[in-house]
Amino acid sequence: MTTPALAQNVKGKGRHYQHPNTGELVPSVTNIIGVLNKPALPRWAAKVVAEQAVAMRDSLPKLDEAEAIDLLKSSPWRSSSRAADRGTTIHAYLEARMQGLDPKEISGEAARYRKAADAFLEEWTPQPLHLEMTVFGPDYAGTGDLWAVLNNGATAILDYKTSKAVYAEAALQLAALAGATVTADGTQAPEVDEAWVIRIGEDGYEAKRVADLHYNYEAFRACLQAWHWMNGEGVYA
Repeated sequence: MTTPALAQNVKGKGRHYQHPNTGELVPSVTNIIGVLNKPALPRWAAKVVAEQAVAMRDSLPKLDEAEAIDLLKSSPWRSSSRAADRGTTIHAYLEARMQGLDPKEISGEAARYRKAADAFLEEWTPQPLHLEMTVFGPDYAGTGDLWAVLNNGATAILDYKTSKAVYAEAALQLAALAGATVTADGTQAPEVDEAWVIRIGEDGYEAKRVADLHYNYEAFRACLQAWHWMNGEGVYA
């Protein structure tokens, strides 16, 4: 995903937004959720480095030591960048279709996800209210993919993922966005009945509803407190 238009990076503290009413810089939802431990991430990175080393076992000896180290240690982030590009492409495709526009032709790896994206739109027929909207809580902010009226009559916030699975932290992200109070122009944020993660994959789409928005919002607030602690706020006198 690209950086949202209203976001800015604060050195050493990650992505922030400026609150429209107070002018305060507040951390982004994804920045805050980043405090969660992700034990699978270092294992994935080690696996990618090992695979790269095996694939280049004949050419690595031709590189000097510094070049070989730089090439191998950066391989997980090249993989991550490709996944982000794929996600950005599918998000743009879905957004264009929701606006009734002709989407750009999808090529490369992302083209394998188009069928699932089309199936989701055709089966769910969401009626869009807001697309890629930034909303603010009192001390955080984030940008959501879609607020829409679903075919069951519910007003919902939906977040698209192109990951291999739906992960638990997505529920915290949606609960935080659902719990926001104002939009970027200072008006009241929309209230929602439901929140859904829509995973668009090569093998079809998967939809998961956040079971309890209040419970997940409280968990998000705990992450926010941990974020402030990790950034040295109130640790020492």
